[in-house]
Amino acid sequence: MKKLITKKDFILLLVVLVIGVVWILLGNSANKGTTAEIKVDGEIVETISLDGEFLEKEINGVTVCRENGEIYIKEAVCPDKVCVRSGRISKAGEGIICAPNRVAVEIDGKNKNQLDALTG
Repeated sequence: MKKLITKKDFILLLVVLVIGVVWILLGNSANKGTTAEIKVDGEIVETISLDGEFLEKEINGVTVCRENGEIYIKEAVCPDKVCVRSGRISKAGEGIICAPNRVAVEIDGKNKNQLDALTG
């Protein structure tokens, strides 16, 4: 009777698993943003460093907060509050948009122009 999994299959599976875990661990520490740009109607109205103490700013009906190196929208004067439920962002290229108030928050950093994925 044949074995379902051989020794070589097990070693290959283990190598692929270790590579995957290392990739995930290294990928989560990369792309850390340095500043957040707050835009209204596409124009930058405020640039906030992600470093520093707690900060709260009200811009065009949206309350933007900085805390522990992350940016999030605490409150917004809009019906659906999708921007509030978007959560905290801290990596370069991430963003939150409040369409009714025409406010966008985007994390800027050195790896901003790096590709997320490539298909062909």
